[in-house]
Amino acid sequence: MLLLGGISVGLLLSTQWQPQAAGATPSSPVTRQSGREIVVSTIGRLEDEQADLKKQIADLRSRLNEVQATEAKQKTSLSDINQQIEQQRMVSGMIPVHGPGITATFDDSAARSVPENEDPANYILHDYDLRDILNTLWAAGAEAIALNGERIVSNTSLYCVGTTVICNATRLSPPYEVRAIGEPEALGAALTGSPQMAKFNQRAQIYDLPVNVELNRDVQVPAYNGSLVFKYATTP
Repeated sequence: MLLLGGISVGLLLSTQWQPQAAGATPSSPVTRQSGREIVVSTIGRLEDEQADLKKQIADLRSRLNEVQATEAKQKTSLSDINQQIEQQRMVSGMIPVHGPGITATFDDSAARSVPENEDPANYILHDYDLRDILNTLWAAGAEAIALNGERIVSNTSLYCVGTTVICNATRLSPPYEVRAIGEPEALGAALTGSPQMAKFNQRAQIYDLPVNVELNRDVQVPAYNGSLVFKYATTP
């Protein structure tokens, strides 16, 4: 009886175990072939990402080149504009300049007294004398002129008030020092020998008006510091 009972229990247990074993799915081991496929897939994905990054770098470099080229053009244009502005400032007298030229001094007569029946006006310098001097220098090629430290520009006026001369709204009195930049010999020759100066030079000899003209290698001419307000002039 014991033997038969043991056999029966064994058969029952065997019958229950076989279906469970048949329904189980064992895990597949990682082989060398499957590992190679994973590596190949990863390499392909990284190569695609690298290609995309290279394309982005190329696009960004192209945009950078365009920006740099545009900036270079703008800098070149700005540099040209600044040079033109600086040139116009120099021409218009807004900045001090220096160069070869002359320094000429003119003064009232050194005579101690005016003879009877003589016009005292012949013994002093007038605004028209100074205008003749300045115009003579311009005609001789002067590039910059100052009168007693006042820069002569396009809107400079000279007129007499009593025995003094008003220049750039500044009162000047003799002696009058004229500084002019240009070819020294040409400027000096114009003051001493041009037809425009003939009448003044003759009066200077007769009435003892001191005139001294010096040729210089480096003449300093200051900048214009007066008003630049235009009441009537407008751009076309």
